[in-house]
Amino acid sequence: MPGLIRSVNGTTTLFATASLKSKQAGILSANIELVINPRRGVSDYFMNVTQNACNLATIKLQSLTRRSSRLTASFGKQVKGITSANVALVSGKNNNIFARGFFNKKAVVPFKVHCGCKGGCSSTATKKVRFQDGTTLRIFVDKSLKLALKRLFAKLARLIKRRRLVGSPAPDCLEGVLNC
Repeated sequence: MPGLIRSVNGTTTLFATASLKSKQAGILSANIELVINPRRGVSDYFMNVTQNACNLATIKLQSLTRRSSRLTASFGKQVKGITSANVALVSGKNNNIFARGFFNKKAVVPFKVHCGCKGGCSSTATKKVRFQDGTTLRIFVDKSLKLALKRLFAKLARLIKRRRLVGSPAPDCLEGVLNC
């Protein structure tokens, strides 16, 4: 089943899955679960991406309060430079989002998040993540895998757009979140 939307007592849940076969990258699959309830300030997001049935990325974004969320993630060996993330996201003034936490179990210097959405996101957001020891986070993904992932996420965004989930991120915002 490629997609399912269910609403109960103001809580809407979206389940979506997409896959594609690429000569260079093999079989890629992405599964998303999005649970939102605007009145209660709940917005939880879970995504799992596999390549040839091996974990490529597992990302969980869970709302803690109306203004803060926790991002936890793990990455497979195909994503070089990062294995895990545990980050607190806090909404500040003017809807700016600030992040602090750990990548690869190393503390990062708090930074402003750039979501990639049209409008509402500041262009002054940090593009590099710096660790407190002075080094910079560098993430590398094979070019053919990156192109295949872009196609997979475009397919997933089209599926979600067809479902027209009220209150869900716009497809261009999803692409910014899902892109490497």
